Amino acid sequence: MIANWYRGPAHHPGRSLDIIRIVVALILFLHAACAFLHPGDIRGFGHFLGSRGFPFGVGLAWAVMILQSACSLALLARRLVLAACIGHIFVLGVGIWLVHAPYWRTVGLADGDHQPGAEFSVLMVACLLGVAWSHWRRSSRLKDEEFAVRRGLEVVRIAGALILVIHPIGGLRDPAGLNDLGVYFSSIGFPFGVPLVWGAMFLQIACSIALVARRLVVPACLGHILVLSTGIWLFHAPNWFAIGPENVIGPGNEGMEYSVLLMCCFFTLLIAYWPRQQLLGNPFRRLEETE
Repeated sequence: MIANWYRGPAHHPGRSLDIIRIVVALILFLHAACAFLHPGDIRGFGHFLGSRGFPFGVGLAWAVMILQSACSLALLARRLVLAACIGHIFVLGVGIWLVHAPYWRTVGLADGDHQPGAEFSVLMVACLLGVAWSHWRRSSRLKDEEFAVRRGLEVVRIAGALILVIHPIGGLRDPAGLNDLGVYFSSIGFPFGVPLVWGAMFLQIACSIALVARRLVVPACLGHILVLSTGIWLFHAPNWFAIGPENVIGPGNEGMEYSVLLMCCFFTLLIAYWPRQQLLGNPFRRLEETE
């Protein structure tokens, strides 16, 4: 299967969303697997569900973990993809409603008591919606298949840009914090630390605007990937991969899975919009030529 991914036409339009499908499935499977390794956390989750009025709270918590595992395995195997996406979206939506909804930010500035916000779950829901759309609307005709993939990637493009732009806008509201971060950058060897940090904020805003406007998509994706990879290298890589509760990683010590998923989204868009059609192909350009 992996070998076939590289064979055939220059870039089959469905392969872009396959990257997102696999990465989201692996991230969500990791969450369930970690829960199975710590059954006490599942029982605690069950007691929380019981306190919110759900019957059989502990049993329901185990059922949720099993459902997440089954849906992730189905996505990895590319079987029952639409049903697996719906299952994951349902679990993530309930999690947003019960746990994350009062907050937004997952990483960065602390919200209240360091409770993880909704943005990571919202991004995963957007990715799953894109994958679900592409599999729901596909047919045997190439044009219809490309149209379905195009719509799925559009969901990822807009969601990724709008979700990420909140971070630099929030940073600009705290100029003292940005200056402190710039001083830290200078202390670890970066030249012109303060202007570098401010430049990174404006770069992220410009890249997100370009993605929403669907202009200069490839440079915009490269700009976001540069900033995100630097953040992983400097801040998130030393910590555990996942964004979890305080008793796992501690407040302010978030892992890198959110940044990895964002980079996956932008890399997927990059290869879909890459202008060298003879190397990777461009499903968007071919679709426009056939319309």
